[in-house]
Order: sequence, then C-alpha cells, then structure tokens
Amino acid sequence: MIGLLASVGTSIWGTSRALRTPAIHAVPTTAEDAARAQQKLFRLVSGGARDPVVVSEAEINAFVSRNVDRGDLPFDEPVIFLHDGNGVEIVGQIPLGRLLAESPLGILSGFLPEQWSSRPVWVHVDTRARFERAPRRQLRLDVRRVAVGQQRLPAIALRLLFEPGRLRFIRVPLPDAVGDVRIQGGRAIIRPISSRERT
Repeated sequence: MIGLLASVGTSIWGTSRALRTPAIHAVPTTAEDAARAQQKLFRLVSGGARDPVVVSEAEINAFVSRNVDRGDLPFDEPVIFLHDGNGVEIVGQIPLGRLLAESPLGILSGFLPEQWSSRPVWVHVDTRARFERAPRRQLRLDVRRVAVGQQRLPAIALRLLFEPGRLRFIRVPLPDAVGDVRIQGGRAIIRPISSRERT
C-alpha cells in the first residue's frame, strides 16, 4: 500500500505527464439533448416504455451536465464516452491542489505553489459497465484504467485519489422499471422490465 501511494504521489507530483492535456474530442450537446434524455428516462421510470429506450452519448452528457449534482462526481465538467462492449469512459478536470487535498497525499497540497495548486489536471477513468439486479438494480462501472493527464496509474489509484463519497458515480442506482442496460458505441440501450420479470 505504501509503495502504491508513493507511486501515485510520484506520478502526480514528480512528472510533467500528469499536467499534460490529453486529446479530448467531446460530442457537442444542447438543451434539446438534455430535454430528450429527460423525457426518455421519465417514460422508463413511469412504466410507459415497452420497447428498449436508446439514449445517445450527446443526450447522456447533456443530462449529466444539467441535472447531476456536482458533489456526486469527483471532478468538474465530466465528459462521458460510450464504447462497444459496455465500455464507459469518463474524463473530467480538477485543480491539482484539490486532487491532492482529497487524496491520502493531502499533506503535499500545502507545499504547492499557488499557480500549481489552481492548475486544472485531467482525470481519465476507463470502465466497463455491468448491470446488476441484486441486491438492488444498479449500473456498476468496473474501473479498468485510470490516468491523470497523460500519466497512467493502476485502477486502484482511483480509490486512493478520492474519498469514498466522491466515487458514488461508479454505482449508478436504477429504478425497478429497468430490466437491462447495454452500452454500444455512442449510445446506451435501456430495456424496460418485462411483465414476466415483474412476477
């Protein structure tokens, strides 16, 4: 554990790769995207959907940016990418000083120059989504890779960088009306629960 903490600290504090900006090509979103996502999700929750509901990457990003509490995410202005094979990639920014302060390496934040402390760094989390029915319905995001800037870190580093309360996003609670979720390139397919599954 100490060795891993040292590795994380060295990666963030001691290399310029952590401060480099990775190439981010986000899909533009609009208020209309957010409204469509909200309508689709309401139809699911209210039981009005019979066929699978397809939510696009743009709609998900628009909904998250306008409706999700910032306290439920560890970083600012997240961008979500959806990939074939249930891949969910989340990228966001956080000031370097705050990143260190929220981690077990918090003591280092007091030694940062102000211009470094306020400098935003990119945090990249690559996950695989898995739908779970029990003990409660949720979409679980299993972390496969983590990077700060262009510096790759072990997947477990996410739990060392952020407090548990800031990692709620890797367990997305779902309503009982959802029967399954599949992620494909650029879209999420949400299947409503069938009458057979209700019984």
